[in-house]
Amino acid sequence: MWVCGRGGRGYRVPTTGSIGAARRRLGSGPMETVARAVMTPCARPDTRGAWYQDWLLTAVDGTTFTVPDTEDNEREFGRPGSGRGEGKTAYPQIQAACLIELGTHAVFDARMDGYAAAETMLIEEMFGSLRPGMLVLADRHIYSFHRWIKAVDTGSDLLWRVASNLILQPVEMLADGSYIAEVIPPRKSGRASFRLRVIEYRLPWSGELYRLATTIMDPVRAPAKELAVLYHERWDIEGFLKQIKSVQLGNEKIFRSKSPDGVRQEFWAHLAVHYATMCVQVDAADHAKLDPDRISHKNTVRVIRSRVWKPESFPPHSK
Repeated sequence: MWVCGRGGRGYRVPTTGSIGAARRRLGSGPMETVARAVMTPCARPDTRGAWYQDWLLTAVDGTTFTVPDTEDNEREFGRPGSGRGEGKTAYPQIQAACLIELGTHAVFDARMDGYAAAETMLIEEMFGSLRPGMLVLADRHIYSFHRWIKAVDTGSDLLWRVASNLILQPVEMLADGSYIAEVIPPRKSGRASFRLRVIEYRLPWSGELYRLATTIMDPVRAPAKELAVLYHERWDIEGFLKQIKSVQLGNEKIFRSKSPDGVRQEFWAHLAVHYATMCVQVDAADHAKLDPDRISHKNTVRVIRSRVWKPESFPPHSK
């Protein structure tokens, strides 16, 4: 077998061992640099499902990834307890946080750390990637006075679920059933109080109370019912995680690298590959005037894999 068919005669295909050695020489830094350089929002103005009016729909969330059980990985990242008083689970894990476009599943910022790292702190580190014109969705564990103010200061708009016991002082009832509330800051914060809009509702099949806070104050421009429906688009981030864990990682759903630096390199490589795949998927969807969700991610991966090994994919054949 020769690289690039006839054009590669005289060059041996690298062995598994030589590829691993090259990865170790490269380290994780260049892969993180490449990933951060290419990962930007990829939705176009006409990409279906990516927008609510003029807002680009985005979401933040955290997850864990399982890594091989080696002493180095355990020492660097740690592992969760079994939950049954029997010590620790079988594998070390890393804590990750991602910021994605909901309509395209394209990740445009991410953080990773050891298992014990606070997910909310990793999410807060990504606020520098928020921009005016974005509407950011987040689950109820994200909210704090400090994080809300920091996210608002980016110029983006927010639609976050908040705890039902959070003290909010209603100051004005709105025609759509939502209300304007006053938030009193902690005494030591040195900040003035501020107002936000609150939307409360229960799901008919579960009776669970949802309480959403948003910076969008105009109920005519963004009615409460529309925002309530929109909030549940946040679950699209679960689709992104499934694409990484099930499609890219495969049945084992575990990283392959046995060293901490290899794990970091693999983390950024998976994000970069996923981003490139989603760009192809979005291009196809835009061309066909479809929502990107209508195109199978698994089939997109298969099509890409069927092409990248062919001689014309590499110099001197590439065009």
